[in-house]
Amino acid sequence: MQANCESSVTIRAVTDADAPSLARLITQLGYPTSEAEIRSRLAAFAGNPDYAVWVAELGGRVVGLTGVFLHYAIEFDGAYGRLLGLVVDESYRGRGIGKRLLEEVEAWLKERGVKKLTLTSGRQRKEAHVFYRRLGYAETGLRFVKDL
Repeated sequence: MQANCESSVTIRAVTDADAPSLARLITQLGYPTSEAEIRSRLAAFAGNPDYAVWVAELGGRVVGLTGVFLHYAIEFDGAYGRLLGLVVDESYRGRGIGKRLLEEVEAWLKERGVKKLTLTSGRQRKEAHVFYRRLGYAETGLRFVKDL
């Protein structure tokens, strides 16, 4: 494990200027993405108070990304959060950055009275599963997807 840099990381709202860094991070996550695609996705969220996206910055470099949106359920009262994604640059993993990003998401949800956060993680992401369990997240089911 590399040195912890959790305290020197800045978490801030994403800007359009972050598109090159976001494209790199999303591609590292396994979803090849262009700057233009990122800009389009960010534009879809812009101005919607039910969405929030942040980056982690270290020494002026964007090294992490996360986002969340609010959903409403039929099986229980109130809203819940749904993680849009969480990725830390491969060179910076294991330093507390992912935890800081997730704490930002959780704080944002708590400010809105939301008491539940859900996320999905591919079966192949064993290290991510260990990370989420360590932070108190529990497996509750399977995800099914169908391309339409």
